[in-house]
Amino acid sequence: MKYQNLIDFSVYPPDLNKFENAWKGLTEYIEKKNLDGVELLIGYDFPDEAIPKQIVKSVHLPFWVTWLDVWRKGQAAVKSYFPEMSSKDLKFCCGGNNKKEMIACQKQLWEHASIFNPAHAVLHAAHVELEHAFTRDFTYKNVEVLANFADMLNTTVQEFPNGEPPVTLAIENLWWPGLDFLFPAEVDDFAGRLNFSNWNFLLDTGHLMNTNIALRCEDEAIDFVLDRVSRLSKDVQERIKSLHLNCSLSGNYQINQVQKGLPENWSDLNFSEKYSSARNHVLKIDQHLPFQTSRVKEIVSELQPDIVIHEFITKNMDEFSEKLNIQMNNLL
Repeated sequence: MKYQNLIDFSVYPPDLNKFENAWKGLTEYIEKKNLDGVELLIGYDFPDEAIPKQIVKSVHLPFWVTWLDVWRKGQAAVKSYFPEMSSKDLKFCCGGNNKKEMIACQKQLWEHASIFNPAHAVLHAAHVELEHAFTRDFTYKNVEVLANFADMLNTTVQEFPNGEPPVTLAIENLWWPGLDFLFPAEVDDFAGRLNFSNWNFLLDTGHLMNTNIALRCEDEAIDFVLDRVSRLSKDVQERIKSLHLNCSLSGNYQINQVQKGLPENWSDLNFSEKYSSARNHVLKIDQHLPFQTSRVKEIVSELQPDIVIHEFITKNMDEFSEKLNIQMNNLL
């Protein structure tokens, strides 16, 4: 089975500083590890000319965490969710102050991604409010999030001459309301709403595992992933062209946190402090661990992806290499 092996990386200093000579060091690392390239998380600045385009095989776009009400209600929702936030920072939360700005922002991101001529540009199809990351008392159900997400994509593609994005869009699952791959009819309905053809799905194995708080070991997790994939329609299965491959078994943490509810003094925190707290919480849910069992090959064999992205959270490249070696060896 032939597929490209990529690693996740970003344009931001925490990643670049892992190498003394930045992009050159990353290129040398890819060659040393016999990898095919990187999936590059970009921001809103025009891509740096120093980035070696030949190693960028996939692009990950910024994730808009809380966007749905802004899409529907505009400035009133911005004032409610993001009071006193600068326009620059607002882009990272929801793309802009209203539907027009959000469309322009998405259009710019797709154009920036297309500069690298990647296999695809990855988007998260999800919406969550910061409090609900702790309480699970969600405002919207999957179908509402997916219907509005499809509307946003359909509206944005009309900004391009042929009604198609300039780069294939790879739509990724999360465990928040939106695309979670748990209910086949919802996924089919979402796919049917897209009025353009240049798109596919990306399955994040860890995100799918996070939807099941009963999982306690890798065998259970792999069985769960295989079962959920098997329930999807053949059309949807064929649209899954790539994998974020990582393991997450955070059920105990999730159960304990829901019982605790919001952190202490939550109402006294400003938005930045709340965002930081929620981010730390999310990192404990989404563990990004390497698979320790060769049964991971069953997932890859079942889906037959074109691209496998090894996605881990690490402090340095030595730690990353250790995790990468474990997972790569289990795919042999």
